[in-house]
Amino acid sequence: MSKDLSGKTSLFKRTMLLGVMLLPVLSSPQALRPDETGNFHRFNPSEIHILLNPDLDIVYHTLAYFSVPGDPSNLYSKDYMDQIRQAKMDLEAAPTKLDASAADLNTIYSQLPRLRFLNLAPFMADDYASFKQALALIDFNFRTEAVDSTETYEQRKARDALAPLFFGNTRRLIPLLRNRFPDPAEHAFVKRFAECMDDERDHFYKIYREARTEVDQAALQRFQQFWASEGLKMISPIAARTGVTVFNLYLCPVMQRNGRGVPVNQDQKVLFNVVIPLPEVKEQTLEAFFVALHETTHRLTDRIVDLASGIPEAEKPSARENASFYADHVYLKSRYPRHHLSYLKFFLNRRNSGAENKEGEAEFLRSYPLDSSVKASIEQLLKEL
Repeated sequence: MSKDLSGKTSLFKRTMLLGVMLLPVLSSPQALRPDETGNFHRFNPSEIHILLNPDLDIVYHTLAYFSVPGDPSNLYSKDYMDQIRQAKMDLEAAPTKLDASAADLNTIYSQLPRLRFLNLAPFMADDYASFKQALALIDFNFRTEAVDSTETYEQRKARDALAPLFFGNTRRLIPLLRNRFPDPAEHAFVKRFAECMDDERDHFYKIYREARTEVDQAALQRFQQFWASEGLKMISPIAARTGVTVFNLYLCPVMQRNGRGVPVNQDQKVLFNVVIPLPEVKEQTLEAFFVALHETTHRLTDRIVDLASGIPEAEKPSARENASFYADHVYLKSRYPRHHLSYLKFFLNRRNSGAENKEGEAEFLRSYPLDSSVKASIEQLLKEL
């Protein structure tokens, strides 16, 4: 799931992160490469950061309670919810507001598709406190807070005492969220969402993440090692064409097979925030990389789909997904064939390790159909990498 956030926005501050890895620059000299718009920029591999951020994860943890089958944003997983239920039992956590309200909120979330933007909205905020507060105060009317020249000092002081203390970029974020969620029913939902998310964080999630610190750190180190040995080299030719200045890769235990790719324009830079699964066992490390590759490739293939004249607008969202899958399939098959079958199996959820490559590839192409002209454009693009 890849989406662009236009305008100058912010993301959760790095002071909240558990782990940061500034990756080494490749031994080959940096080169000016054209991005997907034809412009040139200097790709710097040292500006790829691998991160953990529980304050981002709590947003996705809350969204994982809502099941929207068939929607690309769907985070619900029986395995994940079973894991959380067991953790709450082990930690003897009392039922939270999210536990009590999940069914009702799920019904509303399913009926109001604009609420899916909650998957991307955290990257508009400076920090968790700003995000939570902006959702909770989405109805706040700034016009009533305008200075009245006829007010006395005592009246102004009394009014200011009742005004909320805004965190971070809350004041700027409220009208942006209100524009994204214009319906009163959406306002009511996001306010409840903020309340349940914060209660879940305070009464369970912070304790839960502290209890699994060793698991998270081991997973982070595992992915860092793979990235240093193979991942960076594999993704660099594609990343160099994305027009991105800084990559932030967030390893998130809520993600199962899906990911998030959110470009943010900030201070004349393009920051690309990629949320991928946290590999809790060794076998999942390569799979987490596949998700990072998929979200990054979207930056190249989305434009090809958008410019294709033969694809109806209603079909372009699925075509964008399929185009990214197809590009990575061709790329890995030609350059990293040792990982190609694993890629096919992961996205097809194939479990029999003895499957033949041709059989897997045929099934993959049937599962992710794509217009032949788009395929040709993608193949030409990959030849130029």
